Amino acid sequence: MPRQHNTGYYTFLVVFLLAIFSIGNWIERYHTLSLLLAYSSAFLGYIFLQLKNENSNLLLGTGILIRVLLFLSLPSLSDDLYRFIWDGTLLNNDIHPFSQLPGYYLDQNIPGLDQELFNKLNSQNYFTVYPPLNQFIFWLSVTVADSDWLVSANVIRLFLFAADFGSFYFLKKLLIHYKKPQKLAFWYWLNPLVILEFTGNLHFEGLVIFFLLAGIYFYEKNKNWHSATGLGLAIGTKLLPLIYLPFLFLKGLKEKKWIISIMAGIIGMATLLPLLDETFIQAMSQSLDLYFRSFEFNASIYFMAREVGYWIYGYNNIALIGPTLSIICFLSILSISAIAYFKKWSIPKSFLFVLTVYLLFATTVHPWYILPLTAFGLLSGYWYPIVWSFLIFLTYAGYTKDGFELPMYIVVVEYLVVMIVILLELRFHSND
Repeated sequence: MPRQHNTGYYTFLVVFLLAIFSIGNWIERYHTLSLLLAYSSAFLGYIFLQLKNENSNLLLGTGILIRVLLFLSLPSLSDDLYRFIWDGTLLNNDIHPFSQLPGYYLDQNIPGLDQELFNKLNSQNYFTVYPPLNQFIFWLSVTVADSDWLVSANVIRLFLFAADFGSFYFLKKLLIHYKKPQKLAFWYWLNPLVILEFTGNLHFEGLVIFFLLAGIYFYEKNKNWHSATGLGLAIGTKLLPLIYLPFLFLKGLKEKKWIISIMAGIIGMATLLPLLDETFIQAMSQSLDLYFRSFEFNASIYFMAREVGYWIYGYNNIALIGPTLSIICFLSILSISAIAYFKKWSIPKSFLFVLTVYLLFATTVHPWYILPLTAFGLLSGYWYPIVWSFLIFLTYAGYTKDGFELPMYIVVVEYLVVMIVILLELRFHSND
């Protein structure tokens, strides 16, 4: 009987590995049926491995192995890498990456910036949006690679692989602090979406999560400067973590740690200095304006507001709806932060709901955007981020050879199930 049990365990382990390997190395993102079947298989194996969790060392090694196997190919589900290489090549030629749109450089005879790379950009008509910390990694990847795109990808992967391992480390430390089983960290470490979007597709939320978890850990250990540095670097990697500072400031007033939120903001802004000039400010302002007024993907409240807008205006008035929702979102974040303070929520729980509110109001919600929720949820006892990490992958069904068009029923199913799980969990945790 035990032998049969082990056979089943290792069968699911192999299925998990093969499914993720296939997505990362073989399956194109527009091969919808194969992609969703592979991801569903990976997720099934992931759940089985977590529920059994017979050998923690084996699970740790499995997470390392599958990430290493993703080093064999260029990203399969995202083309952001090519903008990373474009920006890194500009820096390698002492050109400010925010100074001009990509097309400007096509006839400048800059080594590495050619028509082939330009054709792979998904943002040919937009200024770059990546801050200096990211740009340094892009520059390093290009400097080391010498025009080999896979080498560039793998240099970036090394940073994100290390960040994943660091996140796993701090998750275990924080689970001990919050008196939760350490094995919960494997729900993050082996999450298929975490593996595919960070080591696979090179999204820098992986680095953000590492810095945030480090910041939370050092906060709880009363190492104020360490905490501020971690949180500040998270802000420097992606400005979004600024949304956590109102709660930290309120919490810090009572605990005499308010300096952490102030210093985190200062450190985050200081990371912008290497590229900070009028060019940077103008380009970043234009990019942020486009984000709130033009971009839309896999939204919830925004899509409902958009339908109302069609009824009122007769067209998609995102230019008004986007900024309006951002203001409502900002006020909601302040409200959630105040509620979290007065109800004495833990930092992870507060961050969990602040980010959830942000995502519900956002006009654009890519799969990797939700992944910080998985870490916060494990630390605070909420499981809806794990459910969401499965459902949001369905949005890849929108890709075709010719472009992208996401069926609305997928979005409806995704958010309907996620909201049901959130409401059930809120009821279960009502006495917390």
